[in-house]
Amino acid sequence: MEVYSSLTEVAKEIKNTNKKVTLLYAFNATGKTRLSMEFKDIVNESKDYKVIKHIVYYNAFTEDLFSWDNDIENDSERKLKINKNSSFIDLIERQGKENEIAERFKEFTSSKIEPNINTSTGEITFSLPTGDEESVENIKISKGEESIFIWSVFFVLMETIIAELNIDEISDRSTDEFNDIQYIFIDDPVTSLDDNNLIQLAISLREVIANSKSEELKFIITTHHALFYNVLFNEFKSERSIKANKKDFYFLQKNENMYLIKEQKDTPFGYHLFIKDVIQNAIDDNVVEKYHFMLFRNLLEKTASFLGYDNWGDLLIVEGMTDEERKAYIRFINLSSHNKISDLEAKELKQNEKNLLKLLFNNFKREYRWKELI
Repeated sequence: MEVYSSLTEVAKEIKNTNKKVTLLYAFNATGKTRLSMEFKDIVNESKDYKVIKHIVYYNAFTEDLFSWDNDIENDSERKLKINKNSSFIDLIERQGKENEIAERFKEFTSSKIEPNINTSTGEITFSLPTGDEESVENIKISKGEESIFIWSVFFVLMETIIAELNIDEISDRSTDEFNDIQYIFIDDPVTSLDDNNLIQLAISLREVIANSKSEELKFIITTHHALFYNVLFNEFKSERSIKANKKDFYFLQKNENMYLIKEQKDTPFGYHLFIKDVIQNAIDDNVVEKYHFMLFRNLLEKTASFLGYDNWGDLLIVEGMTDEERKAYIRFINLSSHNKISDLEAKELKQNEKNLLKLLFNNFKREYRWKELI
């Protein structure tokens, strides 16, 4: 465990490790948002009376760029407003990202709510199609949906930066405005999200970071949410496109005026208990999706490792199951767990596929005597 006297020292240590991905857990009030700002201050540079920005960040200040005009007088023209001085509105306007943001928002919320972005005024309205070529206009979305919309804007910005910096020849890039970016710092993009949206967010975040080929671009992610940390930990731990020596996982604590950082070789929380509950709730509510098979595979992998099995598939138990049936179950779980494959298919599972997870999961709990918490 390393001890630091200030968040500035912590920020310098993270910078000096030079890792592709740094994932850090810290309790609320530890100083994660301040850490992101300290990090910004040490990586940006001044040159010829101009600040050269080497970082793009998402934190509490990002959400502060958005505010609601609820049209209190008439209660009809509700709109979400973006600070016109923010880089977000510049990106949307210059790069023409309105449609991409709207599609990401609908994907992340699994809803038909349609954002309508007006870059000239910096205003966003939301409408809900009613299915008869009509729609309810100017609706007020929930706090969770608002968080997801703001995350969608940042996510599209991040995708754009990654795509541009993946092009080795600077002259071949469509814009030079991202050439100086070296870091993307993400602090707690999980405000007001339920567990399902949170898990989907973590998976999509890992996927887009895994697409980054630039050696110069680094990612720092901080969170206070145990489930979000655990999903990201396991996703990045198994991500083969990022070398093992290019990933760091930390637990940050504050002790009076000192900051303690402990490197994590495994998740510091009962991840297996988290995902067991998530899977059980999905089965109970009959809302099983493909990512629940991914979570089930993670649970099998951890249990197999703990019990000394070489292969997680050996833990699948069905009465009278043949070797060929076991291989088929393993193949289906693998296909459902690899999102790049499953994204090409329908997300809605058939009832017999949901029943399969229920069968395998219940047998797994019974065979290995998982305690049921009342």
